[in-house]
Amino acid sequence: MPESSLNKLLRPESIAVIGASRDPSKWGYKVFHNIVSNGYRGRVYPVNPSAAEIDGFRCYPCVGDIPGEVDLGIVIVPASTVLKVVEECGAKKVGALCVITAGFSEVGPEGAALEQELKERAAHYGMRMLGPNTMGFVNNSISLNASIVPKMPPKGWISFISQSGALGLSLVDWAIGSSLGMNCVVSTGNKADVSEADLLEYFEGDENTWTIAMYIEGLKDGRRFMEAAKKVRKPKLAIKAGVSQAGARAAASHTGSLAGSDMVYDAAFRQCGVIRVEGVEEMFDAAMALSTQPRAKGNRVAILSNGGGAAIMASDACERRGMKVPELKKHTKAGIARLLPAFASVKNPIDTVAKSDYDLYREALKMLVEDKDIDCVMVIYAHAGFTSAAEPAKAVIDTIKEKYPKPVVACWMGGREVSAVASMFRKNKVPYYPVPERAAEALWSLIKYDEYRKEARR
Repeated sequence: MPESSLNKLLRPESIAVIGASRDPSKWGYKVFHNIVSNGYRGRVYPVNPSAAEIDGFRCYPCVGDIPGEVDLGIVIVPASTVLKVVEECGAKKVGALCVITAGFSEVGPEGAALEQELKERAAHYGMRMLGPNTMGFVNNSISLNASIVPKMPPKGWISFISQSGALGLSLVDWAIGSSLGMNCVVSTGNKADVSEADLLEYFEGDENTWTIAMYIEGLKDGRRFMEAAKKVRKPKLAIKAGVSQAGARAAASHTGSLAGSDMVYDAAFRQCGVIRVEGVEEMFDAAMALSTQPRAKGNRVAILSNGGGAAIMASDACERRGMKVPELKKHTKAGIARLLPAFASVKNPIDTVAKSDYDLYREALKMLVEDKDIDCVMVIYAHAGFTSAAEPAKAVIDTIKEKYPKPVVACWMGGREVSAVASMFRKNKVPYYPVPERAAEALWSLIKYDEYRKEARR
């Protein structure tokens, strides 16, 4: 990837954990242990004047005692000693800082003054700084878990920027449980230096990031965010929290953020091509589609289903979002009719009346993606207990592998049998959803992204 001022922060070759601890209950131990136990191959130096070693690694009294260069200093010491540590890091020519310590602008004017001095000292030494009040970050591309969450998410193409550390890192656990692949998760904390704008620019140049998702409580420099977002050609999604009066108060006490007008954020996001979503589930449903499927070039949806009820629900969900479920071309209907019993419906949506074998789904799906009056396809399988959930899933996977220039999303409805198929879809980069409404939201995000791209070119 191109050279970036954040490379030493997010792709360090050597790390000093300043405030590393031997006590497993303390964050200084958790962060150090997570770095050394998840496959990171760089050099790691624990810094603790009261310990000789931690987990078999030699400890150093201060960062200045470390032999060789240090790219990243992770700071986990009391707020009252952070400035002293920053001075030591500056003298050592440390490349960047990740300040996990809290007790700054989020606690009031005195903390804000301390944060300003922290920012100025880091800038004086040319060190980019994440935080303070961050819970760290995860970078899957170098197997680096510099956070308090013990496990890494599966490798994937989504990078997530979160102003809330607990939310961002809880999503790592959620991603593990749902087999959702992620590339980076970054907790920005108070954003004294590194902000969403910096991270947008970084991820635009990162070949391992295909889609960028964000949780935002407030922006310190809205103009810079918009300028950075406009330059990013990759799909961008955002949850804007602090919309209600209670939410705005919570945001101010959480990270010291001013939430701002909801209408202003709505307009700003649209101008700079950020797709606004309402919640975590919607964001990652959309991110899964945006990071794996070609963009939709229109809003005409074809629906293929083995059950009429699911097909009707899908049609309603699509039309509620402004998508069209149009009639198919005559030759498409005739081709699909040859595959089905005479009493089956070959209108759009297509109801195969419980038929769901591999050949049927494979041939019907190929005809739909080849129909010039269709822009995207939703394939539904409702498990009734007497058919295989895996056969139609394999048909979808094999068709997508042919790389048609149209997006396809899968909706597999059911319990245990269907959950086993989910791993097949994830392994083959097929966006999969358990209900039609979520599949429709994902299709809408693909259509919205294309609309934003077209607007940006005007």
